[in-house]
Amino acid sequence: MPMHAVVNKLTLAKPVDDALRDKVRAFFASFATLPEVVDAQLVVVSDTEAVLLVHFTTREALDRISKEVAAPWFAEHVRPYLGGPAQRVVGEVVAQIRA
Repeated sequence: MPMHAVVNKLTLAKPVDDALRDKVRAFFASFATLPEVVDAQLVVVSDTEAVLLVHFTTREALDRISKEVAAPWFAEHVRPYLGGPAQRVVGEVVAQIRA
């Protein structure tokens, strides 16, 4: 089965601070215990923009974990930082390179 990814482009109302960085790191550590999660990154582009990228082993895992685990956590911890709705896209990974 092909790997799938979710990409969330986040428009921020306030910059990512140390408190949110710590929360994201802790959440990603819990993600690491799930065999269906391949990897995850939070990329801070600027004080007003960030991108969240997560790779999953299957589309089914992506849908289930996004709904049951990630969405409630996101609503509580990330939504207060947002200046608008997240732009979310999901797709099949067709090429990848790892260093």
